[in-house]
Amino acid sequence: MTVTVRVVAPGASGPGVVRHAAAVAAAVAAEGLVPVGSGQADLSHAQFTDALWGADVAAAADAFVEQARVLPRPLVVTLHDLPGADPDPARDARRCAGYRRVVAAADAVVVSARHEADKARALGAVDPVTVALPLPVVVPAEQAPGWAGLRTLGVLGFVYPGKGHEAVIDAAAAHPDRPAVVAAGAVSDGHDDLARSLAGHARSRGVEWILTGQLEPAALAAAAAAVTVPVAPGRTVSASGSLLAWLAHGRYPLAAVGAYAREVAVAAPGSVALYDDEDRRDALVADALTRPTATRGPVPDWPDAGAGHAALYRGLLAR
Repeated sequence: MTVTVRVVAPGASGPGVVRHAAAVAAAVAAEGLVPVGSGQADLSHAQFTDALWGADVAAAADAFVEQARVLPRPLVVTLHDLPGADPDPARDARRCAGYRRVVAAADAVVVSARHEADKARALGAVDPVTVALPLPVVVPAEQAPGWAGLRTLGVLGFVYPGKGHEAVIDAAAAHPDRPAVVAAGAVSDGHDDLARSLAGHARSRGVEWILTGQLEPAALAAAAAAVTVPVAPGRTVSASGSLLAWLAHGRYPLAAVGAYAREVAVAAPGSVALYDDEDRRDALVADALTRPTATRGPVPDWPDAGAGHAALYRGLLAR
């Protein structure tokens, strides 16, 4: 029996959640299922984060609930950027309320990390299913970037508040050689002020700041290969495509301790060097600058996202 899956992730192709939807679609196609972008299907799979669906979480939830009324059922939703620990209690409450409406409109809820399942249950999800993020697909690298000859600390992905770039600048400044800091990605919409602030912070610490802008896959592969020391400095990420992108490119990053980094360290032993304070971070940076091979290795074994989603879909259709 051929199973068709309606893929729902509104918006341009750039945002990580939209790229995730495409990666999942490709993974389930490899399992013999047929992803479609419109029309009838045996079930639907939507991706939800409030920034993808509306100007604010209330508008996003409205749009999702309206769409859910007309999508082929059963409806699976993968939740991203789950609320539940925002420093702003009022914002957290608003986001929780919106996510509860999304959960109530779906037939099954998927999260991308074990620690997210507890958050999903708190939002009303019954038996949320954990399916690991797929490792990004890697393409051959293009010509090395112009900064490839520099000693660098690198952060992959969008520049946005809380990603940890400032801490990486501080780590570079703490090393006698003051390696440059490469932000290998674009600035998230609305955060140009942050990019200017980071550039100013780097100047004040005597550190060269390199912001690449948006990178196509071949350029991303070249940047990932050229960085001397890969870093995943975000402590509060729910599930990080940026961290997995390092692994997919055969780079073993230094990672700030957080729930997701711990999960990755367990799932792929030896692929992540965790740090929980500045002293440990700076010691790891110094070691990695001295031993460049310490952050390079084979792509680790990783759970099969296509098989995980296919099993969920078929289980729903068998009910």
